[in-house]
Amino acid sequence: MPHYGNPAHTAMMGNAAGMAVIAAAGVGFANAVGDALAAAARARYEQRYGDALSTATRHADDMEELARLAMTMLAELEGENSRLRAACTQRQQVIDALKGRRS
Repeated sequence: MPHYGNPAHTAMMGNAAGMAVIAAAGVGFANAVGDALAAAARARYEQRYGDALSTATRHADDMEELARLAMTMLAELEGENSRLRAACTQRQQVIDALKGRRS
């Protein structure tokens, strides 16, 4: 079926190249939007990863400080324990000496 002289066909054929360019631009724009969304998601992931890593590092530093404090306190308690044992031994010796006099 020939389209000779049909103004709609002539207009369509004249606009075909323009429509192809618009369609290609639409596909390119859609790809660009998809790439931008993927890049934004990646940036959010990297930010969350960095935040989590910083939080974990701070927590580890806090735990190290707490462990050092606990070791200091333990050393102090061990020293106090030694002094108390010596005092108890001395006290028991006095008790034994006093028992020996009464007998």
